[in-house]
Amino acid sequence: DRNCLSAWTLMGHEYIEMKNTAAAIEAYRRAVDVNGRDYRAWYGLGQTYEILNMYFYALYYYRKAAVLRPRDARMWIAIAQCYEKLNRDEDAIKGYERAAQHDDQEGHALLKLARLHRGRASHDEAFACYSHYARLHADTDAADLGDATAEALLYLATAHKKSERYDEAQTCLGKLLDYPGPEKLEAQAMLREIRALVDPASSVPADVMGDL
Repeated sequence: DRNCLSAWTLMGHEYIEMKNTAAAIEAYRRAVDVNGRDYRAWYGLGQTYEILNMYFYALYYYRKAAVLRPRDARMWIAIAQCYEKLNRDEDAIKGYERAAQHDDQEGHALLKLARLHRGRASHDEAFACYSHYARLHADTDAADLGDATAEALLYLATAHKKSERYDEAQTCLGKLLDYPGPEKLEAQAMLREIRALVDPASSVPADVMGDL
């Protein structure tokens, strides 16, 4: 059925998986012709042009999708990522901020924001975003921490240490002691530095001392 929206959209997805971008574009365009109010085809076109590194085209189609799904964080993250690839950081920040306001349950936009602010030496903003991201993942067991959470905790610990908030720094670092990545070694080293700055008996908990 040439007027079946879902069929054209699914074909577009399949062509993307097959890396046949030309066919994907044609399928998504057919879907848009059938129903221009369905965001999935517009979003698919945006993804396809992003794969082709044609970011201005991708932005056009992602914006079309965002108009139809203004409260969908994925739309704004996609827009922001294109701006980031075009080195338009201010616009990227606005996009990620919009995404963070709309059901960004895993904190993907927050992490992107934190990294952008960090790269621009906007440390107060980076600290706020990393803090929010760490709170979202606060219930994760230390052994199951993701790389992004470890990144956030190490950044926060460094900032706390620099401001002489040693208790807060140690709390962040303690969560990294069971993490299998290189951040564990950095956490151990930073805990030793803090121990050298303050009374070790009062500043380093016994369970942390055992890991050092």
